This record gives sequence, structure tokens and C-alpha cells, in this order.
Amino acid sequence: MTFNIIGFILPEITIAIGICSVILVNSLVKKITPGFIHGLILLFLSLGLFFSFVSLEIPDNTIFNGHYAIDSFGTNLKIIALIAAILVHLSSVKSKQNIKNEIFLIQLFATLGVLILCSAKNLLTVYLGLETLTLSMYGIVASNRNSIDATESAMKFFVLGAIASAIFLYGISILYGVTGTLSLDTIKGSLMLDTLEMRVAVAFIACGIIFKFGAFPFHSWVPDSYQGSNTTAAIYVSSVPKIGAFALIARLFLDALNAMSDYWSILILSAGLSSIIIGNLIALMQINLRRMLAYSAIGHIGFVLLSFSLTTDTGITASLTYLLMYLIMTIAAFSLIESIASDDHQHIELGDLKGLSRSNPLIAFMLLFCMFSMVGIPPFIGFYAKWIVLTELINSNYIWLAMVGIIMSVIAAYYYLRIVWFMYFENSDSPMKNNGIKNSQAITSILISLMLLIIGLYPNPIFDYTRLIISSFILID
Repeated sequence: MTFNIIGFILPEITIAIGICSVILVNSLVKKITPGFIHGLILLFLSLGLFFSFVSLEIPDNTIFNGHYAIDSFGTNLKIIALIAAILVHLSSVKSKQNIKNEIFLIQLFATLGVLILCSAKNLLTVYLGLETLTLSMYGIVASNRNSIDATESAMKFFVLGAIASAIFLYGISILYGVTGTLSLDTIKGSLMLDTLEMRVAVAFIACGIIFKFGAFPFHSWVPDSYQGSNTTAAIYVSSVPKIGAFALIARLFLDALNAMSDYWSILILSAGLSSIIIGNLIALMQINLRRMLAYSAIGHIGFVLLSFSLTTDTGITASLTYLLMYLIMTIAAFSLIESIASDDHQHIELGDLKGLSRSNPLIAFMLLFCMFSMVGIPPFIGFYAKWIVLTELINSNYIWLAMVGIIMSVIAAYYYLRIVWFMYFENSDSPMKNNGIKNSQAITSILISLMLLIIGLYPNPIFDYTRLIISSFILID
């Protein structure tokens, strides 16, 4: 029985062993090359991914007295999270910034938290995974110890995160007080669902989830964290944790609290709509590239939440599809920004991009792909992502929401295409040095940039995959 349980959670065990291995190597070996640490981390991430694929063959089951689910939904989200973590790591391996090995170790901790969230079936397990992820994110943001901005943004993130965690925990405690259980399956079957106490609990839990997504009104940590931290930290914080947040909202709202969907869907819809409007409008006023992308990310997450709030199979599928395509676009954009950043010039502004097409045509061309995709210009993946969400809104008779989404997308086109204008149509007396991109960073950037076009031309496999994930979750429950 013990061996069977170990087989069920091999991805988590692999990442945990990787954490211990990196700690031991850093502690016991005095002179160790960064390349060895990077290779070690990449090895364990790859092994975790391999065991996740193997886990797809395991019949759906629960272990640890129903606290942990081994199902197709959770396993597929783990696969997505681990692939994203590998891409983030590859894009950072040859970073020119002075990055300590500790940040990659903390990223392993955060990834473990995401994996736990993907399979959590008990509120205690949910909170364990959530805090593992959140505490790690604080460390990731603060990893640039020589930067006052990083320390300040990490402190703001910590204070706001502590408040959000307290609100989320209070919601869980109310939920337990009303239902008398921490099991999501038992809560789902409770006869005391639609009461005032339950509505308060759901509202508090929704606040915690919205904070993890970085959506309005709990979004203020996002721009500071993206701008204050180094680019490697920004790439990770902007991507992998979103998978954990999606797993969290699906497990709690689609599973345990599905009977209250008429109530929580209003909360999620409001957060999504506000995020789209606020994120895109504030992004218009930004000149710092990372801060601009931070507010842009808030707008993109708004589309994810807006589609999720429809509570239909196709709406949830569109939400996950948009999230996957957002991850690809975000990792690509930040990876390219990292390639032109340096130790003494990490905060890239619009003016720094002047003449980039002449000083570094490869990076400029790939960044062009990213911007076109984020705008939603066909045939890039951003077009398909927005198309399916807007189509689902119209099919659900939310035509006015679709119109707002279209208007905000047009507004977003201004600040995205402004980046393209500076790269190709503005001249600079002192263009940025041709730092170039080499080795794994070049391969990762080119690969992801090509994915923006290839998946945009052939989007059906991604949509079929996300539909399979959501349908398996619904069938299980």
C-alpha cells in the first residue's frame, strides 16, 4: 500500500527530492558551477514531468483519506505547470543578470506548492499548497538582495499576501463552521449550502483566489513585484503560479461550491470585468516595459476570469485555453526582455527600444511576434484566445461584456503596437548594446516565439486538450 501511494505522488516526491538535493549540493560543495545547479534543477523538473505523464495511466483515485486526488484534471495541470517551469528555467539559465542559485531553489518550492494545489481535495491540503506557493513567491520577488526596489516590492507583496491569506483562511474557517468538514467532497454534498454564512465564506475565499490571480481589486502587488524583482523572478511569478490559482478556483468553486455558482459567478465576473478595464487603461500610461506588461497581465487574467464566470463547460474550457496561451505569450515576452537587460540596466523603458530592430534584429522580430499575439492579431495565438472567450460570452447572451472586451482589446493595441513602433520606426543616438541571446536562452526564446504563430495557425489541438481536461474533471465530479 505504501509503495502504491508513493507511485501516485511521484511528481511531488521528485520535486521534493530535487529541493533536498540542491540544498545539500549548495551546502556541501564549496566550489560549484552555476551550470551544474541549473542542470540539476532541470533534471528534477524533467523527471517530475515524466512521472506526471506516467500518472495519466493511473485510474482516478484519492489517497490520504480523501485529502489528495489523483485524477486526469490534476495530473494534466501538473504537466502544464512543469512544462512552464522548465521553459522559465531555460529562459533564465544564461541570464546576464547576477542571479543567485537560491532563486531557482525557491522556484522549486513554489512549483511543489502548485503541484499540491492541483490535487488538493481537502481544505487543509489546499491551504498547505497555497502557503507553500505564496511564501516561495515572497522569496522569489525578494531574491535580488542588492536592489532596494526588490526589497520594497517584496515587503509590499508580503503584507498584502498576509492579509489575503488571512481573509482566505477566515473564509475556510466559516466554511468549516457551517458544514463541519474540511473535505471538498463532503462540502459539495452538504444540505446547508445557500445560507448567509456560506455566502460570506464564499466571498472571503473568492478574495483570496482573486489575489493569487493578481486580478482587480487585489492587483496592487503585481506591478511592483514585476518591476522591482529581477526579470527571472518576474517570468516565474507571472506564469507558473497562475496554474495553481486555476486549480484552486476549479477545485473549490466548480467542485465543492458548485451549488452556489449563481452567487460566486457574480463575484468572479465582477473581478474579471474590472481587471480588463483597469489593467488596460493603466497600462496606457506606463513607460517601464515590465510595469506595462504587469498591468497588461491583469487585463489578460480578466479574460480568464470572465470566461470562468460563465460556469458552462465551454466557458471553463475557453478560460483554461486562454490561460495556456497567456502563459506562452508572457514567458516569451519576459524572456526577450531579459535577453536585452543587463546587470546595470534591468529596468527597460520604451525609449530603450528605439532602433532595436537595427541593433538586435532577431530579438526585435521575436518581440514583434509577442506584441502582435498579445494584441490579438491573426494568425497569432492571442487572436484565437480572445476569439473563443468573446464567442462564449456572446453565446451566453453577455453581448455587452463581449463589447467591453473588444473595446479594451482595441485600447490595448495602442500600447502593444507602441512597442513595435519604437523598435522599428524610432532612431536612437545611443542604441542598446547587442547583448544577444545564446545557448538555451536563444533556443527557448525562438521556440516560444514560433509557438505563438504555429499554435495560432493550428489552435484546435490546444482547445481539444483543454476540453479533455475540463470534461474529465466534470465527469469525475
